[in-house]
Amino acid sequence: MDGRSPGAASTPPHAEVGGHRPGLRAPWRWLGVLVLLPVVLTWLAFKPGLAQLDLLVYDRMLPLASQPPAEDILIVAIDESSLASLGRWPWPRSVHARLLSELTDAGVASVLLDMFLTEPSKDPREDADLARAMGRLPVFLPMMAEREIHSSPMSAPGFVRPMPLFEAQARGIGHGELLLDADGIARGLYMRIGPAGSPQPYVGLLVAGGGEDGREEGIVDPAGWRYAGHLRLSYAGPAGSYRRASYVDVLGGLVPREWLRGKTVLVGATAPGLGDQVVAPAAARAGLLPGVEVHANAIDQLMHRRSIRELSPVAMAIWIASVLGIAAALLRWRPAAGLPLVAAVAAGCLATSAAALGGWRWWLPVATPAVGLALVYALWSWLGLREKLHFLAAKANELQAVPAGIFEVVQSAAHTESGTTPREALDRAIQRTLRLQALTESSLQALPHGVLLCDPRGAIVGGNTAVLRSLGRSGAADLTGAQALRGVPLADLLASCGRQPRAGGAPASADTRLPGWLVPLVGEYLTEQGRYLQLLAAPVASLPDEAPPGYIVVLADLTAEREAQRQREKWNRFLSHDLRSPQVTILGLLELDGGRSVSRELSQSIRREAERTLSFAEEFLDVSHAWSGAYRLALTHVPTVVLDAFDQVWASSRRGQVEVELRIDDAAEEAEAMLDGALVARALVNLLLNAIGHSHPGSAVYLCLAADAQEVVVSVRDEGPGMDSGKLEQMLAGAGEALPGRAHRDGVTRSHGLGFEFARTVFGRHGARFEGWTSPGQGCTLSVAFARAM
Repeated sequence: MDGRSPGAASTPPHAEVGGHRPGLRAPWRWLGVLVLLPVVLTWLAFKPGLAQLDLLVYDRMLPLASQPPAEDILIVAIDESSLASLGRWPWPRSVHARLLSELTDAGVASVLLDMFLTEPSKDPREDADLARAMGRLPVFLPMMAEREIHSSPMSAPGFVRPMPLFEAQARGIGHGELLLDADGIARGLYMRIGPAGSPQPYVGLLVAGGGEDGREEGIVDPAGWRYAGHLRLSYAGPAGSYRRASYVDVLGGLVPREWLRGKTVLVGATAPGLGDQVVAPAAARAGLLPGVEVHANAIDQLMHRRSIRELSPVAMAIWIASVLGIAAALLRWRPAAGLPLVAAVAAGCLATSAAALGGWRWWLPVATPAVGLALVYALWSWLGLREKLHFLAAKANELQAVPAGIFEVVQSAAHTESGTTPREALDRAIQRTLRLQALTESSLQALPHGVLLCDPRGAIVGGNTAVLRSLGRSGAADLTGAQALRGVPLADLLASCGRQPRAGGAPASADTRLPGWLVPLVGEYLTEQGRYLQLLAAPVASLPDEAPPGYIVVLADLTAEREAQRQREKWNRFLSHDLRSPQVTILGLLELDGGRSVSRELSQSIRREAERTLSFAEEFLDVSHAWSGAYRLALTHVPTVVLDAFDQVWASSRRGQVEVELRIDDAAEEAEAMLDGALVARALVNLLLNAIGHSHPGSAVYLCLAADAQEVVVSVRDEGPGMDSGKLEQMLAGAGEALPGRAHRDGVTRSHGLGFEFARTVFGRHGARFEGWTSPGQGCTLSVAFARAM
């Protein structure tokens, strides 16, 4: 029994079947790959390259399927001690006859004589003795494979059969070929071998009581021999794992009968240099084994149905397709985790194969699906990279389509004629972006006011050097100092500045586009160096359905304006004193004179003009305070303010013979608003006095209060001569002069329009809506709407 290889491979060829798995990015693009790849890999799995990779993995996993040696198998070894006792090989066949007689007397179940009995002995009586001994118990004999097919009647095609004398007494004969893989390792054997027309069964299959199954066609090597029914061996262990008895000891009756009774006995050579020695997988700890022990492993598996089963070509294609399909589905589910997912599928494939081999004795190849996974991942990565490049090229082209003016990157004439590659388009787009960024940075640094860029969480991500100058950090007022602000929360940057009350008590910003962390920061600050800074903010422009990517914060320097305001207030006080002091002196002198120096009429005229000048000074101061003074805003009951104004003009209405009628709606009786009640009352008094002054005696002026859920509206309507509507619009906008008041009987005009300007300024500082309607001869209506407090 020689260890020959059946042609180029010892495993059957593939069968082409299609696989299917889900598509990845584009199902129609992957359909062909998913159908063809399992078929191609199945075909390659039976070629030397992938087959050897799978066998290496199989060798490492083989211990999972190891089997304990069966107790009912015994090897009668032709070992060195037997050769020393019985002489050189071959021994006379009468010796074998005596051995069979001993075995018969011991009650063995069957015997496999692992030796070729194809030639007659020199002494025919020895052959006759052996034949008679064979007739007393079941004996199985191997055939010798012969590649040159003979036509001798005693030989089967491709095999040399035992002598007819022995064949007639044998229970069965079959081939005993131990076939090696391409790397010279014996991992299995075939149940049927022979020329295509007449394959012979494996002798161990006959010993184990198995029948012949000719349905599997198997493979055919270049010499025309067919190999079918591959059996993978799971070795029980190294040489000597199965119980052994020396040939000479059995022959001499030295072996206990209990060792032999009911056993399947294999008689074969174990001595070095005698018989065939094959290499078993090292991972199975078998090492170098004599041929008779390899047969013992095979017969053990066949008798106890512990064979390792392997996939057919169709099942192989399905197994590969399922692994690749799972990988494809996971890649589509989580594209960003491609490599870990593929590695996880490969580990799962390895674990599944190990579980199948150890638990169910099925061998599922691992290397071939792993190669398929590598191909799928490589193809996936390549397609992903290709899609990214196409995406970048498309975006670069979109950017190139936007007019860039002076930032356009000029192409050379050669590039213009030959077209633009995606790489060149991307390079041009990057250059344009860098130029725009440089322009933005230089423009930001050139701004006179401090400008900061904040992210949506309030951290500073950029700014100009003017911020550092405004905050008094002159030592770091350069680009390096501005970059040091990155990552600093805006609130921390302003922590050293004193928060100023809102100018004139103006209401807080109601910009709903600003986030909650930014709204409280909007306002005026005083730095440690005495600078006044006004913080203004606005969101960065974004797409309609997207949140702003950040916010622009401006620190406007109001130091000069605040200083000018202080100077203006100072000069107003000086002017008020210089205007009022001479008039008070004149009035005092008139009182002291008592009409002695001047006539009564002249004294009254002087007193009237002095009082008029004092009234003008008071109104001037009121308007100045309305412009720049600090308001005391508080939650105010609006009807109370209206009643106060009504009471203050009662005397004036009686003198002017004009009736003032108060109308308050029921819905406005409890209306409240954030007001400086005293200033609003004075403003309403001025409007009422203007209405009284422009009304004819006997007419009426109406003071009305109404309210809804959002606003509180106060209106003053008179029945006077009215005015041109265009003139009223100019007055409401602060662009025109107020009309002078009605002349009295003495021809003197009392009003010069400062009262109306005071009212307009007060209402504007309250954020109220001030409107009016008039036409010549139809009187005038003025209305002010305050935001109602909820």
